[in-house]
Amino acid sequence: MIDFIELLYRQHKQLRQRAEIMWNENNELHLTSSEWFVLKNIYDGFVTVPELVKQLDISKQGVHKFIISLQEKGLIITELKKGSKVQKIAHLTEQGVDTIHKSKEMELEIEKMVRGTIGDKEYELLLEMLKKPLMKN
Repeated sequence: MIDFIELLYRQHKQLRQRAEIMWNENNELHLTSSEWFVLKNIYDGFVTVPELVKQLDISKQGVHKFIISLQEKGLIITELKKGSKVQKIAHLTEQGVDTIHKSKEMELEIEKMVRGTIGDKEYELLLEMLKKPLMKN
């Protein structure tokens, strides 16, 4: 029998894969689901390497790899921020912001597919349930 955590993981993985495939089939600029994850977190304001490492729960080397890839694709730029420590900061380019906005449209399509699969009532219930914490601290 598949356990609760595995079910959540599989659904999450399936949605991320569907989003990646849909994007790559309809755009010349191809992105992996991991690149999307980094790009969206930069868009959400996690801009330093330490912030991204903590937020994404991946290694510093992994974050650097994705930052370099996203820079090469023209979606982000980086700069060094001097303070008590010198830190690399990532910012979306105009193309990066445009890419995020296009992805929002695609995400709406995926939401419609999910709603069509499980039904309107179940979809609304699922949204409400996912907004709640799954465990008490």
